[in-house]
Amino acid sequence: MTGIEYIKKSVSELLKNNSNGHDDKHVFRVYNTALNFCDEIPSANRDLVAAAALLHDCDDYKLFGEESERLMTNTRRILSGSGFDAEFCENVINIVKTIGYSKRLKGIKAYGIEGSIVSDADMCDASGAIGMLRCIEYRSGTGEPFFDQDILPTEMDAETYRKSKVDPCVNHFFTKIFHLRDMCLTEPGRRYSERKHQLIVNFLNLYFDEVNAPQVWRDLLKKYE
Repeated sequence: MTGIEYIKKSVSELLKNNSNGHDDKHVFRVYNTALNFCDEIPSANRDLVAAAALLHDCDDYKLFGEESERLMTNTRRILSGSGFDAEFCENVINIVKTIGYSKRLKGIKAYGIEGSIVSDADMCDASGAIGMLRCIEYRSGTGEPFFDQDILPTEMDAETYRKSKVDPCVNHFFTKIFHLRDMCLTEPGRRYSERKHQLIVNFLNLYFDEVNAPQVWRDLLKKYE
């Protein structure tokens, strides 16, 4: 078993039962997308990209708490059994520490070209058709409606975002997902994110027509077209 295969197996065991949109299926999509981006960026170390993509949610504060995120508990444990040398493992940890929407809001920059690739792949998985479905699935058990025309979206800084409660899906599109396109750092990431962004814009244009949404929502959407 190679080091990457070991990480795959360990990550799947850790995240396979997660039900809030950060399961192993999400991780493997990010992994595949990141490696696709690598095909256009030959200077990137593919093993670093692969390992960081697979491990990027293993200490997410939303899943495992603030202490796990700070100590990188699961990431370090998995890497310790992977067979990769200490320098490689430390580079992976440095990449993973920079991945995440709230970290970007804080101004934390991606670690190297490999970090930029993994960050873009993760951002892209939160948008488009998959992003919409993840949003709906996550909220399916919370009691939040898909759309509440009386709750307008508000801008969030990093602290507000980390402490925010679940909001209606349409609000989430405006408060987070529509900002992801402009956060992409690589050319393949920007192209893929643009396609996904436009899918949600097109969907909401039709949806707002069908539910006769107030004009304020249509005006908000125009800002992101």
